[in-house]
Amino acid sequence: MGTWNTGPFDNDSANDAVAALVNGTFRMDQFRFECGLGALGTDEAESVIALAAVLNGHMPEGYAGEVVEYPFTMDDKRWIRRRAQAAVRPGGSALYSMWEEAGELDEWLAAARRYAV
Repeated sequence: MGTWNTGPFDNDSANDAVAALVNGTFRMDQFRFECGLGALGTDEAESVIALAAVLNGHMPEGYAGEVVEYPFTMDDKRWIRRRAQAAVRPGGSALYSMWEEAGELDEWLAAARRYAV
């Protein structure tokens, strides 16, 4: 069973994305392709919210003090922020729907918006 909670780093997909950033294996071109053009899937939304949180200067506890020097272009940064903003809107991601169905939408939105948007 995977990790799942309301914080931007409280799930496996987000942690995998951050770990890939830290160890240098993250590929932005591949990630953008996997995300597609429409509403984000659950894993993609979790990851994009975590990436937005990293762009805003936050890191998961296990990486406190780590310096992430991934060469995001300005276009990459804008894309991540736009997709994170879309993920926290109705119809923008399967993750939004999942939290809505779980009855914890307000708690998740507060955490996602605090760190990532």
